[in-house]
Amino acid sequence: MKFNLLKIFFLVSIIFFAQCEEIPNDVIETESVNYFVENISSPDEFAFSQTNTILKPFLTINNSQSVKSVWFVIKNEDGSEEISDIILMNTNNSTIKKTYSGEFTFDENLLSGNYEIDFFVEDNVNPNGNNIKKVGIKKFKYYSEAANLPPIISELNMPSHINTKSNFAFSIRINDPNGMNDIDSVYYQVKDPSGNLRRNSKNISKFPMFDDGKTAVNGDQIEKDGIYTVLLNFPDDSELGNWEFMFNAVDKSGLISNTINFSLKVN
Repeated sequence: MKFNLLKIFFLVSIIFFAQCEEIPNDVIETESVNYFVENISSPDEFAFSQTNTILKPFLTINNSQSVKSVWFVIKNEDGSEEISDIILMNTNNSTIKKTYSGEFTFDENLLSGNYEIDFFVEDNVNPNGNNIKKVGIKKFKYYSEAANLPPIISELNMPSHINTKSNFAFSIRINDPNGMNDIDSVYYQVKDPSGNLRRNSKNISKFPMFDDGKTAVNGDQIEKDGIYTVLLNFPDDSELGNWEFMFNAVDKSGLISNTINFSLKVN
């Protein structure tokens, strides 16, 4: 009977954790290890200044003799970009209950926003490949002194003329002084030889460009290299003559880049 009750308990526990969709803030329960994460200490807000540039989080672990190493990574709250490399956390404690700490120095160009710290522990209990666990997260609001600057577009790569029904690709390079994660969208607009701004069936005139590495879909060669690409063709009944293309990028605050204009002749 004891065995059956224990088995039911573990089945209920598995179902419970499988239904959890979000990692809770602060401490995450660890399993299949001997250590216990007792506390995470890090500010909820960090205001950057010339005299306040270093974030120093702390992680307290009990029964730490089963801990091999501890580190953290800082990223955007939505997980789209890592702000830091792996930062090892060290301890001077000699007891089995140890407090680990590490330091991260903020870049003065990092924009204000919501970020999070992900904490990891490598244990010496489980076999390699199964001995690293994310043990906690800490979300925080970051206040920056950095000025938000618009993105810059350059290096348009596009043919000067094309035949109807021919597939072709064109690309443009994007840079943002505040980092590529600040890019919201890259697009082009086009006017036909009669001067009409073209729109699709949804009345959209700003057509997106892509930096996702999906070569077969949109022609982009390498994901997240700052080069945005599109595949296009002109149907057989397209108006012949010079089509005017206008290229722009927009950052997350709505600032618009410089504009590049280009004339493509359709034969």
